[in-house]
This record gives sequence, structure tokens and C-alpha cells, in this order.
Amino acid sequence: MVNKVAEKVLLCQVTQWLDRNASLLLGDRYAKKLHWGNTVFLFLEAIFRGRKGTQEIADHVESSTWMQECTGIQSIHQSSLNRKLGELPPEVLRELHLSRLEHLLEQEGPPLPKKLKKLGPLAAVDSTSLTLGRVRGQWAYQQTGKNAVKMHTCLHLTGEHSAIPMAPVLSTATVADMDTDVLAALVGQTGITYLFDRGYIHYTQYLQWLQAGILFVARLKQNSKVKVLKTRKVKAAGLVLDADVELTCPKTGKTGVFRLVEYKYTDKKKKVHLVRVLTNRWDITALEVAQLYRYRWKVELFFKCMKSNLHLKKIYSSRNPEAVWNLIYLYLIAYVLCEELRLCYAPKQRIGRVLAVFRLYIKGTLADFLKHLNRPKERTSKGRRNKGGRPATHPKVLKPKPIQF
Repeated sequence: MVNKVAEKVLLCQVTQWLDRNASLLLGDRYAKKLHWGNTVFLFLEAIFRGRKGTQEIADHVESSTWMQECTGIQSIHQSSLNRKLGELPPEVLRELHLSRLEHLLEQEGPPLPKKLKKLGPLAAVDSTSLTLGRVRGQWAYQQTGKNAVKMHTCLHLTGEHSAIPMAPVLSTATVADMDTDVLAALVGQTGITYLFDRGYIHYTQYLQWLQAGILFVARLKQNSKVKVLKTRKVKAAGLVLDADVELTCPKTGKTGVFRLVEYKYTDKKKKVHLVRVLTNRWDITALEVAQLYRYRWKVELFFKCMKSNLHLKKIYSSRNPEAVWNLIYLYLIAYVLCEELRLCYAPKQRIGRVLAVFRLYIKGTLADFLKHLNRPKERTSKGRRNKGGRPATHPKVLKPKPIQF
């Protein structure tokens, strides 16, 4: 019986959809302490808290009264947590992730900015690798001294600071990004513009998408060969080329007409880079095509959020594939929960800020969490303003000072 005090805990309130007493018909037949419901709750709390391992989870259960009341477990051994993580069927957690995604998509967020609304629905496709242990992760062998898995993701952009990862494809690191089965699962909807980097160059696939009416924007390499058919004048600064090109598949000999946009940009080190972008969209300007590819960087920020903020790099157990797949789905569920909190209570905040405040009040109340999250600014000053004029051309010269303590 769960105490009423435990029900007021913030983590319990945001996971009301999860039955912590639920058990699987076959998977929990002989389970004594750890069932499906309280196991998911335990690992979600560990992910939000950033716990380093199953031993820390076990110590927290034994020392935390509210966790004991929420899960019905007084103590647990770390080996039981590792074993249970590998015994859960990944299909069940995948369905749970999809159900939370559907619930998130049903909610109406703030209106899209004019830039995104004009460009239409966007989705960035990319993958990231997760390194496993040398002994336990031998089933995911990639090369000498490295075992790794991949998370292939299609990230739907819902705003300037928000994105939703749709159903991912999990595989070992030896599966290529351009694998036919992987792309078939990630790409296929018409009306959405898919964004790719140079790791997804495949002429045959481009021709198939052109015939199927699937919109895409993909970056080409400097030595990628295309035949220029027609060029248009470019007026915006930074643009180099806007042309219709013919692309020929080297294997089949089939051809197709695409649009090639080239532009230059300068990085922080003042180095100039030339970017070649191939697309099958002619309804927007060349400058907007360049802007489309810049939005692809959102998927890199998503991976950074998953690894740095949610600590996806830490794999609790890699004894078998099921344990790794289950843990990745739990991390994705945690991300969806954070995005749901952000959309409901602080749509103008970034998801990293929402997660940081949520960690502080994870065993507090929803009222305290919202009070801290939406706290008004104490200062109204815009800060120090630039004086204008010519910038300093010479760096400040520092002189050594003899300081003793």
C-alpha cells in the first residue's frame, strides 16, 4: 500500500500513467521483489538523478523512505537489478515509449516560429554510438578494443528549442547508417523534409526518394560528381551556387534532376568552409535551403542532451542485448517526460533547464517545482551594452606579477 505522502512526490505525480505494482504475465512469474512496474520506476529515478551504477541505486532504495513506499521494496541487491534489466522484454518498453510519444504529440504546443512554419515539417536523421565494456559487451564487437551499439534517430523539429525523437532503430555499431532496413524504418512519410549529413550519401536512395515524393536535404562531399544543367543568380551574401543538376547512379545508370545549393560560412577559428547541399525542393529560395541544412544541427544537440544531461553514456548493464535496448528506451522515456513537462508548464524554457530543476525537486512537490521553474527575474537591466565604434585590433598584453601566499 503506497503512503499518501509518497503520492505527493513529484516523480510519482509525473508518472501517474505507470502502475508501479504491475507485473508481466510471463516475465514476472517467479519475481519476489522486482516486478515490471517498480523496476521501470527505479531506473527512471536513477536516470533523472544521474546515478552511476546499480550499487548506488540499491543503496538509495535502502536509505530512502519515500522510495521504499513508492516501490514496496525495503532492500535490493545490485545483481538483482542487473539481472532484471536484462530479463525485461524490450518490446514492452518500446510500446511504452510509443504510447508516451503519442500522448506528447496530442498536446498542443506554442505556435511555430515563422521561419519553421514557412519551411514546413522538418526531421533530422542521424545516429550516435554508445561504447560498451570490453568483456560484457563482446556481443557488440566493432573493432579491436571497442564494443559499441548505435541509436539511429529521426528527430522531428517542433520549435526553435524543442524536438521529439520518433521511434528509433537500435543496432550494433557495425550496422551502417545507410542500411536499407534502418532507412525504411526512419524515412518514409511524405510532406516532411528529412535532413542528412555527409554520412548518408547514397545516389540510389536519392533517386528512390525522388520517385516516391519524399523531400530531403542532404550534404554532399567536395568530390561528389554531379552534372550542372541550369544555374540561377544568387543575391544573398554567402551563397555561391544555385543550380539544377543531374545525378547519375554509378551502379544502375539511372539519372534524376535535383537542386544543388552551395554556400560558405566562417567558423569560430575564422576558417571558411564550403557546404554543398542537394535537395529536391524548388518551392523555397536558395537561402532557405541553406537554412534547412543548418537545422540539421538540432539532432546533434539532442544527442548532446541525452549524453551530457541524461548521462546516456553510462550503461548500467551490458550483459546481453536486451539489457542495453531496455536502458536506451528508458532514457528515451525520460526525455519524453522532460519534454512533456516543458511543453505543459514552461514552453519558453529549454529542456536542459527543465531537467535541472526537476532533479532538484524530484522528491518534492509539483507546486515547489513550478514555483522555481517559473520564478520571475529579479533584475530588469539588460546588462552592459557595447559602446560601439571600432573594435580593438590588438589583444590585451598581460604582464607577469610576482604573487606569493
